[in-house]
Amino acid sequence: MIISLQANFSGLSIPDNFIEDLKKRTGCSIVRGFSDDAEIVVFAGKAVPGKKTVFMQSISAGVNHLDFKKIDSKIEICSNADAWSIPVAEHAFALILAKYKNICQSDANIKNRVYKREPGNSLYGETIGILGYGGIGREIAKRAKAFGMHTIGLGRAERTYPELDIFTKDSEYVARNSDIVAITLPLNRYTRGMVDYNFLSMVKGDIIVNVGRSEIVDRDGMIQFLNENKNKWFLTDVWWGEPEITGSIPENVIVTPHVAGLSKNFMMVPVELAFDNVLAYLHGTPKNIVNRNDYT
Repeated sequence: MIISLQANFSGLSIPDNFIEDLKKRTGCSIVRGFSDDAEIVVFAGKAVPGKKTVFMQSISAGVNHLDFKKIDSKIEICSNADAWSIPVAEHAFALILAKYKNICQSDANIKNRVYKREPGNSLYGETIGILGYGGIGREIAKRAKAFGMHTIGLGRAERTYPELDIFTKDSEYVARNSDIVAITLPLNRYTRGMVDYNFLSMVKGDIIVNVGRSEIVDRDGMIQFLNENKNKWFLTDVWWGEPEITGSIPENVIVTPHVAGLSKNFMMVPVELAFDNVLAYLHGTPKNIVNRNDYT
């Protein structure tokens, strides 16, 4: 069996010795790049199935970038949900702490020879509401508990989570009861534009942080909301239309260039997890099977 490894992902370089180890683990031939004869495609970024492809495994967490209309419906596709959860959750708190502790402004002041001491805020006792309670959401909640925060999670599957104080399926409840709203939802036809002006107007607190996909947030609604509410802040790792940045960015925004998951000492972990699921597929037990109806 042939595996086509299509790793078109910023910062991801898979060494040859790692490939050799994967060959031994899977018992398959692994070809870098496209192969028309590959039964399995493991991909990051754009993916092109071959004529013989029956299974596709993503290295990245999301699959919203795929053109499902061009992928045969008989091909089974799996995401890599949870694989990037730890560094993304860390990045969410990097953004939150940057605002809560006035780090960006303090740094700029000192570099401009302005010594100005202003009190920040503590996360202790604050409530964080997490839109999308998958792997990233859970890792955010775990870290929130370490700060002494209260946690609310919104998701599909209702069950007991030790790190979660309240589980809900009601996004309005999250908005009205959270000091911080964290967006970790996958982007699909149900979540696109979900965080709109109406939702933002219900948010109790002053902080909205997005480590999901930019299109979950309605751009026009967010820009209008920020311009009207200078005390509200949007902390985001993604921007609409990236990598091209167009239009003005309000002052009450802290933004990073989609780097939440890019950690030098973590990059191989998602690759290993992707191939773990390839092995699971070969044994008939793959996980994170994509529901195409969510994207078409």
